[in-house]
Amino acid sequence: MVSPALAIKILLLVPAVIFLFYSAVYLLLFELNVQPKLSKFYRNTSLVLAGGGILLLAIYLMI
Repeated sequence: MVSPALAIKILLLVPAVIFLFYSAVYLLLFELNVQPKLSKFYRNTSLVLAGGGILLLAIYLMI
């Protein structure tokens, strides 16, 4: 059986990695200016996802 602390760490780490990956993807779309009409959306989304990923990683490191 998995200990509760390990389960919580896994549940924090997996979304953090996913958020940071998608943040990098949206940042790349913003930098390459793939669709100029969506450029602002790409920038804002990448910042929000990066912030969420960093927040989850910070909580992961505190536990």
